[in-house]
Amino acid sequence: MAKVKSYILDEIEEDDFSLIALHSSCEAYYLAFLLNSNCQCQFAQKKKKKEGAEADHIFESYEWIDPIKGIEIRLFSNRYLKFQKDVQKGSSLFDLPETKELYLMQDLKEVDYIIKIDSGIDDLVMIDSIESIDQVSYRYLIDQSQLKIDSRLNLY
Repeated sequence: MAKVKSYILDEIEEDDFSLIALHSSCEAYYLAFLLNSNCQCQFAQKKKKKEGAEADHIFESYEWIDPIKGIEIRLFSNRYLKFQKDVQKGSSLFDLPETKELYLMQDLKEVDYIIKIDSGIDDLVMIDSIESIDQVSYRYLIDQSQLKIDSRLNLY
């Protein structure tokens, strides 16, 4: 007589993460440096590049992953300027290339950078530590129920 095995499938938890919006006029690398020096973070530039249709629209991203401490945090730029290369030469003295602004999150066009906290640090503690950075003019927790979050936010 054969033994019957039965398996119980537990519910799979949805990703639980927090989003912090940052308003700053500084460059992404400088903001990562400021976060590292003032908030004891360890952000490093993400090496992996997107492939396929998204390859032309690379948003700057930095990550702080420490598996021992259970920290997984990412910093994304929300805005990308795409310059069109097709400029007709000689048509005018002041020819400028056309630019197009692309956003990682369309609902938050006024936000410059987004911090996505997956685990390891409380979001309110992170917001309080960012307060010491003068180059960040405004920071707040994003209400995710008001957003239309798509799969592009998961850039890893």
